[in-house]
Amino acid sequence: MAQNYTGGYGSYLDYGFETTYGSSASSKTRVFGSGQKISVTRRNNMEKIYGVGSRNAQANVAKKFEGTASIDFNLTNATWLRALLGAVTDGGGAGPSYTHTYAEANTIPSFTIATGTELGTNDEVTELLGCVIGSANISARVGEVVKVRLECPYKTETLATSGIGSQSTESYTTFTFAQGLVEWSASGGTIGTVQSIELTIGNDIEGLWGVGSRTKQKDVPKKREYGIRMSVAFRDVTELLTKFFGDTAGPASGNPASQANIVLTFDTAGTGASSDKIVVTIPSVYFDEDTLPKSVDEVLKEDVTGWALGSSAGNGNVAVWTNGTPADNATP
Repeated sequence: MAQNYTGGYGSYLDYGFETTYGSSASSKTRVFGSGQKISVTRRNNMEKIYGVGSRNAQANVAKKFEGTASIDFNLTNATWLRALLGAVTDGGGAGPSYTHTYAEANTIPSFTIATGTELGTNDEVTELLGCVIGSANISARVGEVVKVRLECPYKTETLATSGIGSQSTESYTTFTFAQGLVEWSASGGTIGTVQSIELTIGNDIEGLWGVGSRTKQKDVPKKREYGIRMSVAFRDVTELLTKFFGDTAGPASGNPASQANIVLTFDTAGTGASSDKIVVTIPSVYFDEDTLPKSVDEVLKEDVTGWALGSSAGNGNVAVWTNGTPADNATP
């Protein structure tokens, strides 16, 4: 068989959780979501060596190996939140609507990404080992499906030219903006006509290398960060503007208080075994910037950006996924 040029239709992307960092997961059958895309960036960190006797480089050396996978997909399931936040607990009950609660943890699990492309006689069969989620962005906008982007540094990888796999099937429905709800948890009130909302969660990963190997020994999460960006059709100063000020008459003289938790819900409105609902709680929100452009050509829309502190204990629950699957904490 000849070698062929191809498009992404000839590729696949699956993953599974590792029991040991950097060692291939025993099974790689999970999918991040629908409409998956992946872009892998690798670096040898080459250095040219110059010395007396010549204007030209005399040698070249490869220093530490670095790799990052950028993954884009449409939101269908919440399994990947386990890799982002660190922990998941499956709820009790007989079902068929099971709950899986994703919580903050000081350590996060690693996973293996299996990807490859059918090319002919020699295929591309790649495993990215020791992957962790450095940051995640969840975006819901009017007129679009809910999108997620992950930035995943990894330890190393294997490459083969045979043993091509196939794409695992996603059984859950893709969420759209119309299946979303944004509200304040304290009052339960819906936040106006939200045009878009973005939630970014970062793990501030630092890779650790040591003498004796070009590949990492570990990826260590440092501070956890929550960022929020929201655009709302403007109709009431009390909806966002006075919360930004921290006072009803203008900027507060002191530090504006944190806002009640913002709750972001996506729900396909299925029941029983067909249920699929993800509820993300964004705790202790502060607004840092408010923009209110006024133009005769447009509907007034207020934009705010800010961040959340997270749970006070640093290990609180962040998201709950309700579906028809009994367990989500199994390995892989």
